[in-house]
Amino acid sequence: MLNGTGIEKSHPLRILFRNALAFGLQHNPIDKVEVADYIEEQILCEFIHTDSLYRIRNEEGKGLEDMADMLAEGNVLLNAQSYDREFQVHKHIGDYTLFMLGMFPMVLARRRGREFILGHLVVPGASLSEHYILQGRRSYRIASELTHGDIFEELSLNFSLYKNILELVRIYIESNNNKGLLGEN
Repeated sequence: MLNGTGIEKSHPLRILFRNALAFGLQHNPIDKVEVADYIEEQILCEFIHTDSLYRIRNEEGKGLEDMADMLAEGNVLLNAQSYDREFQVHKHIGDYTLFMLGMFPMVLARRRGREFILGHLVVPGASLSEHYILQGRRSYRIASELTHGDIFEELSLNFSLYKNILELVRIYIESNNNKGLLGEN
C-alpha cells in the first residue's frame, strides 16, 4: 500500500525535512506520530522528484496536472480499473493538494482554468486554495474508506492543521537562519 522513498534517514535533505517538520509540529502539536512520519516520508521526501507530483497518468501515459483529470482517473465509474487504483489516485490527490497548499501556495494563486471545475460543477467564487482544501479533505476521506486507514482519516479530519504545519515547514526551509543547512554561506 505505502512505499518508502528510499532516501536514507541520515541524508542531509531528510534531516532538513525532519527538522523543518519538528518546527511545524512545535507550533501545531499533534497526537499521532505516525501522521508526522507519513508527512515526512510520503509527502516531503516523495515530492522531491517532480515526476512524483505528476505520477497519476492517463491511458496514454500522460502525467495529469489538472484536478478534474485526476478525479476522473480515480473514479471506478469513469477511468479507474480497480478500487486499488481509486485508492492510489485519491491518496495522491490528498498528498498533492496538501503539499501544494503548504509548500507552493503562490503557484496556486497563479493557476486558472479547469481547476475550478469539480466534476461537472463549477464552484463559483471559490479560490483555488479553497477548492484544494475541500478536494484534499475529500480524497483522504475516500482513501480512508477504501483502506480503513486511520492515517487518511486523520489527514481528512484535520486537513487544515496539516496544511498549516507544511506552511511552517516551508517557512523554516526558506528562512535565512537555515542557510548553513543547505550548504550556503
